[in-house]
Amino acid sequence: MRGLNSRGASIVAVIILLAIVTVLGAVFVSIFTGGVERSTGTALSTRALYAAEGGLEAAIGHLGRTSWSWRDGYLGKAIGAGTVDLEVLEYENRDSTLTGSVKCEPFESTIVSTGANPSRTVYTTLSWSSTNNMGLELYDNTVADCNNPLASANLIASSLTANKPEIIRYRITNAAPVTLTYTARVIGTAGDAYQLRLSHPDEVNFGNGSTCAQPAGPPFKKCMRAVISLGKVQSARREIFTGFSRK
Repeated sequence: MRGLNSRGASIVAVIILLAIVTVLGAVFVSIFTGGVERSTGTALSTRALYAAEGGLEAAIGHLGRTSWSWRDGYLGKAIGAGTVDLEVLEYENRDSTLTGSVKCEPFESTIVSTGANPSRTVYTTLSWSSTNNMGLELYDNTVADCNNPLASANLIASSLTANKPEIIRYRITNAAPVTLTYTARVIGTAGDAYQLRLSHPDEVNFGNGSTCAQPAGPPFKKCMRAVISLGKVQSARREIFTGFSRK
């Protein structure tokens, strides 16, 4: 009986040992696989960033070499190990000061039917230097009363965080050709200065000439462009946004 008990105990010990080895093996495999996945994800993200940067450089070069009014952009353009989607937008500066707790900045966007990839994005950013918080809202029409915006327009997007800057990225769904009016509504404290950047499809007669004249009225400058470049490599996506002016 003693011999049988010894053999039984040995078998149990072997089973326990095999279970421990199996568990440890599974843990090591999981750690190794997770490390490989993270490494692969980082590599794909880096390649997507390179694709976005390459698309941006190609667009800026194209605008400089050919026509400043080029606005076709790219859609699924092969570059490096991936592709890039790119939109060329108008870019406006609206630097101002709040006289009350809100201020409305209307602007016009025109989507044209010509070109392979007409711009369809409204990209607005709001920054400020005061310690007070600010917010940004986007409406789908001209706002008649900035204190009561919903009486004349619909709220389509907002950025009301505690961070700087506030950013809104809105994709226009209307079929081309179409001319649309939007209003960016700045929310904050009276007396605070802000910098509002509006990037959107072409405004009618918006500075496509060879000079960059400063128009009368609000201090926004003509002859400015913005580029949104989205690099894609497999499942990775990296986006770059930049604005620049014509000399």
